[in-house]
Amino acid sequence: MKRLSLITEVFLSIVAVSLAAVLATGLIARGALEGAFGRYLAGGSTNAIGPGGRAGRQMLLGRAEQTFLTTVDQGIVVSVLIAIVLAALGAWLLARYLVRPLRSLTAASRALAAGDLASRVDEEGPAEVAGLAAAFNDMAGSLAESEELRQRMVNDVAHELRNPIAALRAQIEGIADGVLSADERRIASLVEDVGTLSRLVDDLQELSVAEAGRLRYELARFDLRTLIALEVKRAESIAAPGVAVRAVVGSDPVYVVADEFRIAQVVRNLLSNAVRYTPAGSVTVEVTLSDSGSVRVSVRDTGEGIPESDLPRIWERFYRVDAARAYDTGGTGLGLAISRQIIADHGGSVFARSARGQGSEIGFELPLAETTIGEDAPI
Repeated sequence: MKRLSLITEVFLSIVAVSLAAVLATGLIARGALEGAFGRYLAGGSTNAIGPGGRAGRQMLLGRAEQTFLTTVDQGIVVSVLIAIVLAALGAWLLARYLVRPLRSLTAASRALAAGDLASRVDEEGPAEVAGLAAAFNDMAGSLAESEELRQRMVNDVAHELRNPIAALRAQIEGIADGVLSADERRIASLVEDVGTLSRLVDDLQELSVAEAGRLRYELARFDLRTLIALEVKRAESIAAPGVAVRAVVGSDPVYVVADEFRIAQVVRNLLSNAVRYTPAGSVTVEVTLSDSGSVRVSVRDTGEGIPESDLPRIWERFYRVDAARAYDTGGTGLGLAISRQIIADHGGSVFARSARGQGSEIGFELPLAETTIGEDAPI
């Protein structure tokens, strides 16, 4: 069954309501006038009309009264015709007012479905229609942003894979052609390139699982100080000669309820980044309590720092302040993105502060599990 258009439905509804209203008003008015004439001619007594009812009243009405009632009937007919014309005009204007933004929304929806992610509509019309248009624009904006992120991720992945694959291919072809010898140094280089590819694939898989909310967490209560002490010892082994790596926490245990392995992974990522970009000076992990009742873990370094304009983007996948330098340091550019998702899944938040040439402070906050923290002291 074919559906009626909104214009047709609005038109028919307004015309029907207007016609019914005019007819009802006219008939009530005519009946009241006829009754009033009857009572008037009967001397104000309804009993004087007799049992004839309406026929009796018609006999008492004179030519003038009959003419008046006929004029009233004609007025009712004219009123009905005028009402129909005005209702039709009003219905047409109202339907256009309602339908125009809906038609624009329909056209924009079809364009969006066809791949035009820049399609938007004007937020006009009644509040409900304007609200629908605003929701559509928000949805289109989200889709455009998601598509941009997808394309950028594909480009980033291709860019990250290109270098190690190119290096592997060149060396393997050189060995196959006899140009390069398959000595111990060459094999070690091949193993290193394969390791880079393996780490990148593992990080990509872990990030996709984390962003999809499918990471499994085994929550337990543990002392954050112990975890940080272990990670500081790990970081000392990869720090540049002369760079001091230390932890500064309170004298009392700092308990949190979280997945110890995943939180260690976050701390390890932060420390690895800090020591990687700190050729001299120190890297310090500090644990304090925030005013909101959370534990705050910050990693400060005396490295070259990050420009303020780049700070909001350091948590994005593959983002590097100095891409060329990052290849030498071996990072995949996914550690901070994974860390942010892990902390968010634990109900916490991340932060970063830095200035070019003045070092950086990057860290996170987690809900605290019934503990107090004492005066700062090195572990």
